[in-house]
Amino acid sequence: MRYFENLHPICILLYFVAVIGLTLACFHPVMLVVSLAGAFSFLLRLKGGKGAGMQLRFVASMFLLVAVANPLINHHGVTLLGMFLNQWITLEAIAYGITAGLSLAALILWFGCYSEVMTSEKFLYLFGKIAPASALLISMALQLVPKLNRQLTEIKESQEMLRPTRRNLGGKLGTALRHTSTLVGWSLEGAVEQADSMKARGYGLKRRTTFHLFHFDSRDFRFLCGVLMLFGACVIARAFGHGHMEFYPRMDAIITGESGLVLYILFGVLAFLPAILEGKEAFAWRSYGLIK
Repeated sequence: MRYFENLHPICILLYFVAVIGLTLACFHPVMLVVSLAGAFSFLLRLKGGKGAGMQLRFVASMFLLVAVANPLINHHGVTLLGMFLNQWITLEAIAYGITAGLSLAALILWFGCYSEVMTSEKFLYLFGKIAPASALLISMALQLVPKLNRQLTEIKESQEMLRPTRRNLGGKLGTALRHTSTLVGWSLEGAVEQADSMKARGYGLKRRTTFHLFHFDSRDFRFLCGVLMLFGACVIARAFGHGHMEFYPRMDAIITGESGLVLYILFGVLAFLPAILEGKEAFAWRSYGLIK
């Protein structure tokens, strides 16, 4: 039983807006490490160790790419560490690259959590009446990559049974072209069928009624109030200059007094809130013997 997935869609959307917005607004290594850890702990609850590990490997490669590339192309800063290919390597450029890599990694993990929790049904429930065409388009775009991956896997398995792939270069290219052609045709056919189906069901009409299972109850109200209070406190602290770090020409101090420390704690509670709630829910179910 998952606590977060059973919340009202507006609560889920506002939580991700808050945590992703603060991750973007606070370019600070401590804030980004907290955000990254919170996102990974949530993803671990959603996908399990294997799924989260696969996502983490991709995120680690992106982090290393940004962290290594920045000091090689950016030579600002006053603390010189040495030369590489006749270019100065500075401490500030290395620190900036690491922080930028942390920001990118945290955002990727948070959007991975978002795609697991915010289904197309929830997204269409929130925006279907406001902007039906745009909501449907965005919903289809968010499902595009996972859906194409599943379809490509099915195509590869079926083609392998019918015609084993030859090991030479020509055979591999021919197989790849067949897979691509089949995938494109399948995708176009599916898009046309989905559009016709939605039109036949009256999607987008003003008088059309919809059935949904989403109801805003007291649990959603408590969660939303907690998120808004934490988000508001973090925004106020950010407005006073905390949660941001300058790297050029010289790095600022990482800890900027007690107010900055309070911001890190509040943001940590916000970032780890889904993992805490999911863990509490799992503990309750185990204590009653409903799950192992």
